[in-house]
Amino acid sequence: MKIFDASNVAKKIDDVVILTNLTFSITNGERIAITGQNGSGKSSLLKLIGGIYEETSGDIIRGQLKVAYVPEHFPETIRFKLYEYLMLIGKMSGCSKSEIFDTIMHFSTHFGISNFLTTPLKKCSKGTKQKAGIIQALLIEPKLLLLDEPLTGLDHDSQIELMQQLSKLPSETTIIFTAHDSLLIDKLAKRIIRVDGGQIISDTYKQQKERSMLIKARIASKEVLVDLPSIQQEFLGDDLVEIIASEYESDQTIRVLLERGCSIQEVKEMR
Repeated sequence: MKIFDASNVAKKIDDVVILTNLTFSITNGERIAITGQNGSGKSSLLKLIGGIYEETSGDIIRGQLKVAYVPEHFPETIRFKLYEYLMLIGKMSGCSKSEIFDTIMHFSTHFGISNFLTTPLKKCSKGTKQKAGIIQALLIEPKLLLLDEPLTGLDHDSQIELMQQLSKLPSETTIIFTAHDSLLIDKLAKRIIRVDGGQIISDTYKQQKERSMLIKARIASKEVLVDLPSIQQEFLGDDLVEIIASEYESDQTIRVLLERGCSIQEVKEMR
């Protein structure tokens, strides 16, 4: 289902064209990275998708979705303490105060900012503000999540935590983010839109690598491995073998092993 559709769209600010010649669409549940050099227009494109910017010309159809936006630079003028701000935003989710409290505590612990909940936001570090921006977006359980350079200002552990939290979001949640580095692009994006001079210069889908399964089995003899559907076989002992098979063939591989009297010790996805 399409949640955004643009046709020949342009955007001007103070008579300066910042986006032009945009024709593309977004479907529900996509994971999209918007890339490009500084000043290329990627942040402006993100705002256009979210409705923060309205088009100057052309046509846009937007779905009626709950949208959360995380800017690259957290506002400096917010007068609330960190917990007060998150509680205020959390109420927009429609959850009870106790549910919001539990969620705030959960994210604060995972992102390592529990000690700053009573600190005024204007006195928090850039990294803490960035985490506050991410948490406030996750609190409202959006259907469209927009993140502008979300890894900026985050330490390595917090970057990993963010990727884990994003990967846990429901499959129907659409995630669109801008990024310079490859970390989040490699781990999350399925589609990459590259922007230059306010125009989309490429729009590609990443090729999905077929997953592989690792199967450990105890065997009676090496003969049971003859013609076994597999990519690789390695002995870990006299009767213990590690087999790598494609996800597509893994069920057949396990079935053949069992039919030949083998004992399956472990099956897991290759990372």
